[in-house]
Amino acid sequence: MTALRLLARPMLAAPFVADGVDALLHPKDHVEKVRNVQPVLEKAGVPPALLADPTLIVRASGAVTALSGLLLATGRNPRTAALTLAAITLPATLAKNPVWQATTPQERSGHVAGLLKGVGLCGGALLAAADLAGMPSWSWRVANARDNRARLRATKARLKARYKD
Repeated sequence: MTALRLLARPMLAAPFVADGVDALLHPKDHVEKVRNVQPVLEKAGVPPALLADPTLIVRASGAVTALSGLLLATGRNPRTAALTLAAITLPATLAKNPVWQATTPQERSGHVAGLLKGVGLCGGALLAAADLAGMPSWSWRVANARDNRARLRATKARLKARYKD
């Protein structure tokens, strides 16, 4: 692992871990935000039964966020952890920053800033999910192996033809 990855992964994971632990330890602060967007979620097609216990949703989301952040920070399954963080961050960011409900310019400005921060973290997580740590992708490896076998067969055929004479 390069020094850049060694430093960058924990730095990217830190806000996710902190937010996840906070949601686990203090779910009441987060539950209110879920209740604020509950009508929007119901309009979007989320069944009301899923939203019946917001505390459970907040704690489960916090646990997944903290665990995925720790996995990313320690470099264990970093691509899966980063993809999980990206998938969970976008809806959470929208729930925490309901720009459409802002009544004052200051409130709207705070929500926009939080929304942009969340989108930036989601983008960072997506970049981490795409990071192959300097290794080529699986599909490239398969294609490369096929090309090498084809070249080897062609070379063997040329050598066989040359020494056959």
